[in-house]
Amino acid sequence: MKQALALAVGAALIISMTYGVLTLSAAEKVKVCHVEGNGRAHVIEISEHAVNAHLAHGDSLDVAEGLEPGDSCEVTPEVEK
Repeated sequence: MKQALALAVGAALIISMTYGVLTLSAAEKVKVCHVEGNGRAHVIEISEHAVNAHLAHGDSLDVAEGLEPGDSCEVTPEVEK
């Protein structure tokens, strides 16, 4: 009986951790217009933790509504004020 209870609790923990991690990672994704070395740009999804690094090398958060990862996009340079 104790062994069955321990297995059930362990399985519940594994399942809840797995679904919790999947939900968390989906919530942390940000779409950016990513510029390649050849000047072309396409939409990618990145961790919100990587946004500053991508913006620093020319990527943009200005992604048109409805574009999905892999779609072509155009980076418009930000004007300094």
